[in-house]
Amino acid sequence: MLKLWNCVLALSISAMLLSPAMAEDAKPKKPRAGAARKEQPAVQLPKEIELTDEQKPKIAELEKEFAPKMKELREKLDKVLTDEQKKARAEVNKEARTSGKKRKELQQAIKDATKATEEQQKQIDEVEKKIVELRQQIREKVEPILTEEQKTKLPPKPGEKKKKAKEKKNA
Repeated sequence: MLKLWNCVLALSISAMLLSPAMAEDAKPKKPRAGAARKEQPAVQLPKEIELTDEQKPKIAELEKEFAPKMKELREKLDKVLTDEQKKARAEVNKEARTSGKKRKELQQAIKDATKATEEQQKQIDEVEKKIVELRQQIREKVEPILTEEQKTKLPPKPGEKKKKAKEKKNA
């Protein structure tokens, strides 16, 4: 009878020691970073801009208005490239962030890495042009909501740097 109790005690202790390890295995695993692409908001503001309680619902309304349009354009862009090309583009983007490449250098690196056909590149350029136009529309709606101080924290509009450089050169 003593042997039986020793066996039961040993099994009980073993079960208690193994249960935390088994519980960890039962936990659902978190998806890997990059496994599911997080949808970017349509209205993207720099982190330095803190919105007031009055501004937040107005920006949220703009997000509701423009998010479906932006999502549609991003999906069109994704359909143009093959999975291998998308993977190459993602790797170049990741590498560029760490190396601090400029926009034009990044665009050229992406073109080189994806090895898109002429037809694909034409479609990509067309969709990217529409994305730029949509971002300009969004900015035009966002600027009136922001204070003057917040507006100074916005990145310059495309082509704005060139205008400022010409003004300095002519002055």
